[in-house]
Amino acid sequence: MKFDALSLQKFLMGECEPLETLGWLSDIFLPEIVSRLNTNDVRQRLGIYAGEKIPKNERNLTDVRNRVSLILEYELARIATRILEDNGIQNLFWCYVVANRFPDLEVRKISGERGLRVEVKCLQSIAEEKSANFDTLKKDIHPKTDFVVVFLWDWKYDSQDIKWDRSPFVHKAFVFHASSLAYLRDWYWLNKPPQDLGDGLQGFDLRYAVNCKNGIYNQEEGNYGKLLRIWKKDFEYQPPESTLIYRTITEYLSFKNIVITEGFKNLAYLLLPKITGSNEIYPIHYNDNNAQYFIGWQSKNVCFILNSFFSMFSKERKNDILLHIFTNGANKIYTFNDKYDSTEYDLDGSQMIKIKQHKKPKYLIQGLVEN
Repeated sequence: MKFDALSLQKFLMGECEPLETLGWLSDIFLPEIVSRLNTNDVRQRLGIYAGEKIPKNERNLTDVRNRVSLILEYELARIATRILEDNGIQNLFWCYVVANRFPDLEVRKISGERGLRVEVKCLQSIAEEKSANFDTLKKDIHPKTDFVVVFLWDWKYDSQDIKWDRSPFVHKAFVFHASSLAYLRDWYWLNKPPQDLGDGLQGFDLRYAVNCKNGIYNQEEGNYGKLLRIWKKDFEYQPPESTLIYRTITEYLSFKNIVITEGFKNLAYLLLPKITGSNEIYPIHYNDNNAQYFIGWQSKNVCFILNSFFSMFSKERKNDILLHIFTNGANKIYTFNDKYDSTEYDLDGSQMIKIKQHKKPKYLIQGLVEN
């Protein structure tokens, strides 16, 4: 893709208003980055080849995800600099922040002048707990130049010209105005403290978030800023009106829904063939009052349903949906929460008979499913 060189320099040097830069990053720049990340040229460098194994234990599996995230961050900087070169821009480059602090990447001129700053987060879609954190304090964030980019990725088993077993595929990139995202995070966190504060308060010191339990203070343990816990729809304590804040709320809620839905889809395509022995998987839709709702995925006689989709219906509508599924040949249902813990049911008409619970997807088909 060819960019307008003048606009490219203006945006990357932070010379435009944040709302304008946010739209440009979201609609123009990052789609090109994702397109290039998903080429064979990039994916062959992250592929898993014959004989290589990914650890199954949680700690080492997290290390693998962190490794993929780091390489995607490096590739973003490499591809973004290549875009500058392709458009004849010689005085700008993307650089790494080696001090291991916010942000991960910066745009700089050859003279050293700084432009945009980008914090990069990567989420594997089927991970039960998507644990990437954005915990940088607002005092360390520049409201005009700082942004958070999130890549949603997963392994794709699609050996092409390069004969890998699987390789990371980036499903989508999201971008947030860092200062606004931090504002929402802090507003939500401060207005939803735990019940056991005692005589203490929940807050911040100059370096990090601080918890309090029964009047005893300690450094927050790592839940502050988890990307899927930053904000909830219709939270009762609404922040002051601001175009940037409300755009961030809208885009954050959309991001959260897409991340959970895409992960659920990838999980269905990974697990259902293991359960049914069939690669034929299709979506379950329910038509109601001229509207069509997505409910889940089915293969042969087995259905996967996401609780957050199913729970929005009345009891009567749920019975209609279950009868519709049963009529279409399903007699086994697994319901999943947003962390992909599941409950197994036998289905008889509109009656769900609980069989067992599975704490994590890997326990659903013990010994058959690779992480």
